[in-house]
Amino acid sequence: MLQKIELPRLNSSARTTQLLYRATESAGYVTIVIGYLISVFSASNLTITTFLVFTGLQIAYTFVFWWASTQTAIHRWQMPLSIVSLFLLTFATGMMVLLGVYLDWLVYFVTVALYCMVLSLPLALFASFLLYLAVGFSLYLTNGAIGLSQPWVFLLAGFAFVGLFSLANKSLVKQRERSDILLSQLEASNREREQANIQLQKYANEVEELTIDRERTRMAREIHDTLGHYLTILSIQLETISKLQERDPARAMLEVEEARRVAAQSMQEVRNAVAALRPSSIATLSLAEALTQLADEFRETMRETELALDLETRTPPLSSDLQLTLYRATQEALTNIRKHAHATKVLVRLRYEEAVLELVILDNGRNTVGDTPKPIGSGFGLIGLRERVELLGGGVVYGVEANAGYRVTIRVPAANREKDEDVHHG
Repeated sequence: MLQKIELPRLNSSARTTQLLYRATESAGYVTIVIGYLISVFSASNLTITTFLVFTGLQIAYTFVFWWASTQTAIHRWQMPLSIVSLFLLTFATGMMVLLGVYLDWLVYFVTVALYCMVLSLPLALFASFLLYLAVGFSLYLTNGAIGLSQPWVFLLAGFAFVGLFSLANKSLVKQRERSDILLSQLEASNREREQANIQLQKYANEVEELTIDRERTRMAREIHDTLGHYLTILSIQLETISKLQERDPARAMLEVEEARRVAAQSMQEVRNAVAALRPSSIATLSLAEALTQLADEFRETMRETELALDLETRTPPLSSDLQLTLYRATQEALTNIRKHAHATKVLVRLRYEEAVLELVILDNGRNTVGDTPKPIGSGFGLIGLRERVELLGGGVVYGVEANAGYRVTIRVPAANREKDEDVHHG
């Protein structure tokens, strides 16, 4: 079948291909000229008319050869035209032997070479076979005109040599073209990889900025939860000391000692926050023990408030992130009760049911700041608490109770993996 032949375009990336085609084309022109000169100078009976006809055929053949070998794309309608034209011109040149011109062997070889270069292999073999029959017909009409004993064998060997050489050259050209295509694809792939690396670096920078922002938020929560907690205790103790100084000096001294202990504990918490952003109590104690310590601290500073601690529940092994969140939630709630609730009773209850931990902190206070009701959900501490719990897949509900008082309820799945910040800083 006829096929569309894509000949290589001139470009710097296909220099070898260009040189091969140009060398083949130049060799064809040289062969045409040599064959023409041999035929003219070896003619036995050359007239002006014969010379002009032979020269015209050679010019026409050269033009068709140039047109067929220089087109970057030979389409289906052009291919039959070029094949037929070359065949007819070659056959007509060979038949000039009847007018006394020496048989131009070389033009047959040029035609075979061109067939093998631009046609598919089956079509090139078929066209070359027809050309072989045509030159055989010319030899039959001019029996013995060449002076060769075996012209058919000589012609067949010449056709085979030229055809194989042209096919090898064509294969080399195609391999070179394929290499150029692969090289272009590789260069494009490298450019894409560079773009991907740039984009990846951009994403990495964004992730780094996000991590920094997250760590800043975490540090802000830690500072609020640690220093805010202990500074609140110190503030209450100092107020108590100022009231007891004259009325009960011995009790005042006890409060001073307790304030010193709280201050020392606060300093230790600051060191721990700087070192690993994790309080010493929850790092060394279990959740129940840490909550018990918080309850004891509350009772020491809020003697007029009764605190009930309900931790009678069996819990599975908990991640450090989950334990820290529940510890901070209790700490924040108790700090708010000290500052705003004016409560006489407080309940801290931990329950584990159906793979969910529930922490409830309930008080019976008025939850006011002066005479103004405390806004539900206000304050950085509660916002930070909600963020902590949501990161663990849980939820927080807090608000004023119907019969006065304030409730904070936290529900969070018990099975939680360590978060990224714990992996990085733990």
